[in-house]
Amino acid sequence: MEFTEDDEGASVFDADREKIGVVTEVRDGTAYVEPEPSLTEELKAKLDWGSHEADEDAYPLRADWIDEVDDNEILLRTRPQG
Repeated sequence: MEFTEDDEGASVFDADREKIGVVTEVRDGTAYVEPEPSLTEELKAKLDWGSHEADEDAYPLRADWIDEVDDNEILLRTRPQG
């Protein structure tokens, strides 16, 4: 699956429908997810305000983890481990 800038600000949910993060940047078709970002960071991504480049707290989202993408929400196949 390839992501676009339109996916920035999308909420990411685990298999239990618990929100685990937000897509803060899409680079070269890869979505970078910041786990439980601050409200400020989430709004910046959703409203496309300023730079919202992925920082050291953002992680690439692997396509094989994704179950469904719909209405600015990404549902993962499983819950995160750890």
